[in-house]
Amino acid sequence: MTTEPQSKVTHEILNGNLIQLMVKLTIPGILGMLLIGFNTFLDALFAGQLIGESALAAISLALPLTSIVVGCAHLVGVGSASVLSRAIGAEDVKTKSKIFGTLVIMSALIAFLITILGYFGSESLIAFMGAEGEVATFGADYFQTYTLGSVFYILAVASSQLIKSEGKIRLAMIFAGVFVIVNAILNPIFISVFNSGIRGIALATVIAMLVYSILNITYFLSAKSSVPVSPKNLTLAIDLLPAILSVGLTALLMEIISLVEQSVILKSIAQYGSDRDIAVAGATLRLYALAAIPIEGFVQALQPIIGMNYGAKNYRRLKQAFFTFGLGGTLCLGLIWLPLHLLPATFLGILLPTVNFSNDDLLNFQIVNLLLLILPLGFCSVTLFQAIGNGKVAGLLILSKTLLFLIPFVLVLSAYLGIRGVYYGMLLADSLVVLIALFITWLEFKKLGTHTRVV
Repeated sequence: MTTEPQSKVTHEILNGNLIQLMVKLTIPGILGMLLIGFNTFLDALFAGQLIGESALAAISLALPLTSIVVGCAHLVGVGSASVLSRAIGAEDVKTKSKIFGTLVIMSALIAFLITILGYFGSESLIAFMGAEGEVATFGADYFQTYTLGSVFYILAVASSQLIKSEGKIRLAMIFAGVFVIVNAILNPIFISVFNSGIRGIALATVIAMLVYSILNITYFLSAKSSVPVSPKNLTLAIDLLPAILSVGLTALLMEIISLVEQSVILKSIAQYGSDRDIAVAGATLRLYALAAIPIEGFVQALQPIIGMNYGAKNYRRLKQAFFTFGLGGTLCLGLIWLPLHLLPATFLGILLPTVNFSNDDLLNFQIVNLLLLILPLGFCSVTLFQAIGNGKVAGLLILSKTLLFLIPFVLVLSAYLGIRGVYYGMLLADSLVVLIALFITWLEFKKLGTHTRVV
């Protein structure tokens, strides 16, 4: 049964002022993403400061492997969130009653497979990342321990996505904040007091994951959610799996594709440049990723609005929300882009304080950051199709960007233009995909029409 506070949230999403709603939901969404991103930074910070360079190198090589866990958490969470938000809009009580049990069982099954992979395959995976000697040992210890707690991470992140799909993004942000605080407190304790080394860093993260998952699950058990939870509902709803997986697989795909893209970009730069060029490229990509975090907050806020209004058949409001959030995201990232464009050496110098940047370095940095001006509409389009349950189109957009555009453009242009070709390839690939995404979105909007149901 839906509680009174949730009824107010749902009513606001279906009928409230979109600009006010965007501000209300986006700010905690951005803060939540920053907190989660800061958590991985903490592990690297404590490894370097309290253990040493080998530990920091090991963490750096192991963190990309944790994308396996992150991707699986998003597979369950994003897919389930899409189903739930549409069910809330359509007032489908039957689907709402089955979603939480399905999420829990899917999380447990996937986590079991990841734990086996981490326990028996950590050494091989770290070696594949290029680690040797002490770094390989540290990296395997970290990843093995980390995956032992994967069930808590997947449960926490997946259930957090459900909370966001109800429109309670501020609550999800608070729980994420507790996760980061617990990890920050436990890290130095395990390293300095218990002398647990790099396993202590991973163990601190695992315990923080446990606390994070308990907070999220307690929320659902407390009957404050729009999702009815009872022991008899803790079953795997086979009929919901196609809808969950069709959307959730696109979220997993985004994690995998990100790794592929970084590999192609950095290997191309290594082929035509020096270690210095690789360092500058790494700094450029990290700053770009940090600057792009706000758009994650926008699309997380957009998802429940699209999903609920689609379920309620309020297509006119759905379209208004798309354009409101797309414009808001563009303006926000435009404000971030401006200082990056005007002061590239200052920002690059934060990560590389001893490097004297050439004009080519600064221009390459500016080329990459032009993506901030076109990124929001592309992200909003992918979120639109995820939210309405059209995972095929969302997956097509994600795959086409990397396989059809980025990889060919980077390889071909770098062969003719060297390092500059890598950066031009990135810009050209994203620009074409955004144009395609907007065209497909326009076709979808034409198909939906302007029907509005009175709520």
